[in-house]
Amino acid sequence: MKKLSNIFLLAFVMMSLFSCKKDFLNEPTPKNGDLTDNIIFSTKNGARSALTGTYWIFRSENYNGYGGGGPGILTNRGLQTTMFHFEMKGNDLLDIYAGTYWWGNEATWAEGYYNRDANGSRTPQVWDMFYKVINNANAIIKNTPGITDASDEEKTQFIAEARALRAYSYFWLARVYQKSYAVNPDAPGIPVYTEPANKDAEGNKRASLKEVYALITADIEFAVTHLTADRSEKFIINLNVAQAIAAMIYQELAMAEPSLWEKVITNAKGAVNGYPLMSNAQYKAGFNSLANPEWIWGAPVPSDQSLTYYSQFSYIDQTNGYYKNIYANVALYNSYSATDERRTLLISPGYSPTTYPLYQRYTNKFKSRTAGVMEGDLLYIRSAQLVLIEAEAYAQKGETQNAIDKLYTLQVLRDPSAVKMASSATKDEVINAILSERSKEMYGENGGLYFDYKRLRKTFVRTGNHPNKVTIEPDDVRWLLKIPQKEINANVQLTEADQNP
Repeated sequence: MKKLSNIFLLAFVMMSLFSCKKDFLNEPTPKNGDLTDNIIFSTKNGARSALTGTYWIFRSENYNGYGGGGPGILTNRGLQTTMFHFEMKGNDLLDIYAGTYWWGNEATWAEGYYNRDANGSRTPQVWDMFYKVINNANAIIKNTPGITDASDEEKTQFIAEARALRAYSYFWLARVYQKSYAVNPDAPGIPVYTEPANKDAEGNKRASLKEVYALITADIEFAVTHLTADRSEKFIINLNVAQAIAAMIYQELAMAEPSLWEKVITNAKGAVNGYPLMSNAQYKAGFNSLANPEWIWGAPVPSDQSLTYYSQFSYIDQTNGYYKNIYANVALYNSYSATDERRTLLISPGYSPTTYPLYQRYTNKFKSRTAGVMEGDLLYIRSAQLVLIEAEAYAQKGETQNAIDKLYTLQVLRDPSAVKMASSATKDEVINAILSERSKEMYGENGGLYFDYKRLRKTFVRTGNHPNKVTIEPDDVRWLLKIPQKEINANVQLTEADQNP
C-alpha cells in the first residue's frame, strides 16, 4: 500500500516556547519536530511558537534544497527561492552565461531538472514547502481551541493567522500546478487536506480547482474578518497581509466571475492602509530591510545569519554578491524614460555589445545591507503590487479613467515627467500599461508578472538581449509544473494518469 509522501509525515517545525519576537531569528529546534501536541498546545505561548515556526518555513534554506532534498543545498531560501524561479522565467532578468549557470536553466523554459521535471528539484521544492506549511496550519487550527490559558479572542487570532497561511499556500499550489481558474474551474487542482497528517496518512486525490478555491476563499475571508492591523513583527500575518492575499486570490477568480473585481479593489485598498509607497530614495536603498515603510510582509534575516551564497543578493548584487551572474535585460532599461528615477539603478559595466552582448546592464536594485557580505531581509508583499492590482481591477470593470488615475500615482512618483495616459485609452491598452509598470517597478521581486500573463492568457515573448528567446502561447504545457513523481508514487489516490502533461 502506498503511503503519503514525507511532507505529511513530518511533524511541526516549532520554535522554543518563549519570546517569539526573538526566537524567529534563531533556528527552530528540534529539527525533527519531536515536540508533542500536548506541550505545544498547552499554552498560548506554545501556539504562538507553533505559528512562528510555520512562518520560519518560508525563509528556511534547510528544507528540500536545490539538489532535491538535502539540507542547505544551493539557492534555496524558501519562499524567496520559489518567487525568484518565476522571475527568471520572465523577460527582465537574464543569466550572463546564457542558461548554463545558476538560475540560467530556469530562464530557458526548457524541460529539465531545474524547471518542471517531475523527478527534478524545483517542483518538489515548491510542493513540499507549501504542503509543510499547510500541515502545520492544520495542526494549529485543530488544536488551538483546547488551549487553556488563552481567551477566545486570542484563540481566534491564532486560527485566523493559520487559515491565512493555509489559504496563501493553497493559492500558490493551485496557480503552479494547474492552468488559471477561468480556463476550467472543474480541472483537477491539487490534493486538499484540512487535518494534520499522521503516520497512517495515504493521501487524497486531486480536488477540482473549484473545490480548492472554495477552501482558499473561506480561509482568507475568516482571516480578513478576524485579524487586526496589530502585530509585533512584519513576518506575522495581520489584517493588511490578509487583505493583500485576498486581493491576489480574487484577482485570479474574477477572471471567471467579474463581480469579484469589487472585492479585489476593497482588499487592495485595505492592504496598503498604513504602508505608503516608498520614496525614490528608499527605492534605491537596496531592497534589504523590513524597516522600509512600504513593505507589508517579509521575513527578517539578522546579520548573524548572513545569507551567503544562498541569497538573491548573491546573484544580483555585483559588489557584495558571490556568483554575480544575473543581469538586467536591455529591454527593461529601454522601457524607462530618461527622467525615471528607477532607470539609474540599471548600470552599464562598459562592455562592447558586440563582444559581450549579455553584459550590458546590471541592477543595483538589490544590494546587501552590509558591505562585504550578502545580507538582507526578505520581501514578500509591498504596496506597489496592490496599487497595480487595484488599477487592473478598475480596468477590468470598464472604469478605465479610475484605472489610469490609480496607475498614474505610481508612475509620477517614480518619474516626475510621467505623462498620464489619455482618457480615450482602451481597456487592453490600460492593462498593458499596468503590466509594463509592474515590470519596471517590481522586477526581481515575487514572480508576479509570470502569473499575470498566465492569468490573462497572454502570449509571452522574450525581447531585448535575453539569450533565450522564447514564445510561450497561453496553452503551452510549460505554464504548469508537474506533480513531483515521489508524490505520485506515494499517494494511494494518485496514478500516472493524474500527472500534468
